[in-house]
Amino acid sequence: MTEESDSLSEPARGRAAGRARRAQKAAARQCFFEALTSGFTVEQIAAASKVSVKTVRREIDRALDARRLDAPERYVHLQVERLTKALRLVDFRIERGELAAVGPLMKVVAALDRYHGLKDPPKPTADAPLAIPPAPAPTLALTHAAPPLDAAAIDQIHNVNNAG
Repeated sequence: MTEESDSLSEPARGRAAGRARRAQKAAARQCFFEALTSGFTVEQIAAASKVSVKTVRREIDRALDARRLDAPERYVHLQVERLTKALRLVDFRIERGELAAVGPLMKVVAALDRYHGLKDPPKPTADAPLAIPPAPAPTLALTHAAPPLDAAAIDQIHNVNNAG
């Protein structure tokens, strides 16, 4: 121990130890959260940290509770940046001839379309009246039609066609 810790009273040493434990837990919590956002599963994080899965989930939940939500516009910008990074990576894989990257490319492009508002039309607002679809057009009636042919008229048509 150092001279400073020797000069501290017992309660002061206890408080200092508590602060150190809380700082260590906060650092571990942040590490767990960053590992999860990097794509590791909770089980993988628990195995690497030598703690239980329940502990990892609890600490990640606490990290999420402590985070403030960004404004929707900021969140969209963040998501678009992430998707742009993924798009560059997938594009690089396709240039190397990896045809398996075509599927992920389509998913990234669809997500970018969604964030740029290109895929889904805007939803009607609550105060906008719902549009009533127009009634279908009435069926057209024949205004004049030839009378049905009788047997004599049919024979006459056959005779003309066969004569010529």
